[in-house]
Amino acid sequence: MPPKNIVIALDAMGGDLAPLSVIQGADFFLSNLVDPNLKVFFHIYGDEKEVFPLLSQYKKVSSNSEFIHCSDNVLAADKPSFALRHRKDSSMRAAIQAVKQGRASGIVSSGNTGALMAISRFVLGALPNIYRPAIVSICPTKTKSLALLDLGANVDCNADSLFQFALMGSIFAKIALKIDNPEVALLNIGIEEVKGNDAVRGAFELLKDNSSSINFKGYIEASEFLEGNIDVIVADGFVGNVMLKTAEATANTFLELMKSALSSSLIAKLFGMFIRSKLKRALSRFNPKTRSGAIFLGLNGIVIKSHGNSDAISFAHAIKFAVNSISENLNQKIIDGVGHIE
Repeated sequence: MPPKNIVIALDAMGGDLAPLSVIQGADFFLSNLVDPNLKVFFHIYGDEKEVFPLLSQYKKVSSNSEFIHCSDNVLAADKPSFALRHRKDSSMRAAIQAVKQGRASGIVSSGNTGALMAISRFVLGALPNIYRPAIVSICPTKTKSLALLDLGANVDCNADSLFQFALMGSIFAKIALKIDNPEVALLNIGIEEVKGNDAVRGAFELLKDNSSSINFKGYIEASEFLEGNIDVIVADGFVGNVMLKTAEATANTFLELMKSALSSSLIAKLFGMFIRSKLKRALSRFNPKTRSGAIFLGLNGIVIKSHGNSDAISFAHAIKFAVNSISENLNQKIIDGVGHIE
C-alpha cells in the first residue's frame, strides 16, 4: 500500500518566477491534483520576507505546510561547485537536507539544475549499487509518451552506466507511463550492431545478455524519436540533452510557423477557426505545463527538477510527479531491480 502521508520539501526561491510560482503551484496542486487517498504536507524553504506575504494570501498552503527561513539562495548563474561550497544556507540545500534527515520524502525545485544535482549527490548519495544518477523526463511523441535519459547529469558514460540507465529507465516507465513491459532502446548513429562508440556497443551487449530483465529492442536513431515506437530511450547526458533540446526547439518552431500561417490572411484565419479545436486536442500531449519535471534517478531520495520558467500549473504538476514517485515506491523498486541483476 502507498504511504498515506507524504511530506514534500519545496525550494521556494528556485526558478525565474519564484517564490510566487511555488506557492501558487502548491495551492493549485492541493486544489486540483492531490489524490484524495493521500495527505500531502509541505516543508517550504525560502526567504521569510518574500514568502510570508504569499502564505498569508494562500490559506490552503499555509495550513498544509511548515515554513523554514533560509538566509541564502542558489542563483541561476552559480556554478555547481560554487553552490555546493558556498550556498550552505540556501533554500535548495536546506530542502535537500530535509530529505536526507527523513523529514521529507522528496524535494521539488525550479532552481539551477547543475547545482541541484551536485548538492543532491553530495548530500543524499546514490542508491545501493548505482554507479551514477541520471536525469529522466517524460517526452511526448506522435502517438504516446516515452522516457528519455540521461538528460545531462553525466556527459561521459561507460557501458555499465548506460546499462544501469536502461534498467532504471525501464522501472521508471512501468510506474510513470503505466507500461507492464517497456520497450527499451539505445540512441545511436545507426541501427546496425557495429555502429557507435565503445560505451554504446558495450551497453548493447550487456542489454542483450539481460533480456529476461529488460525488454531491449536494440538501437534507435534520432530520426525515430517522435514516432512513438519505443518506451524508453537511453543515451549519455551529452547526447540526451542535445536530443531533447533539439526536439523541443523543433516543436516550438513548428508551432510558431503554424500560428503565423493561420493568421496571415482572412481565409487563413477562418480556416484556423475551423481546425482550432481538433488541433488543440492533437497537440495536447505537447503541453509543457503538464510535463514539468525531470527526476534524478538513482539518488537516495526523490528529487524533482521543474523547469526554470515554471508557472503555477507547471510547478503543481512537478509536485504531482514527486508525490507519484514516492507513493509508487520508485526508489525501492530500483533497488530491487538492480539487486536482481547483480
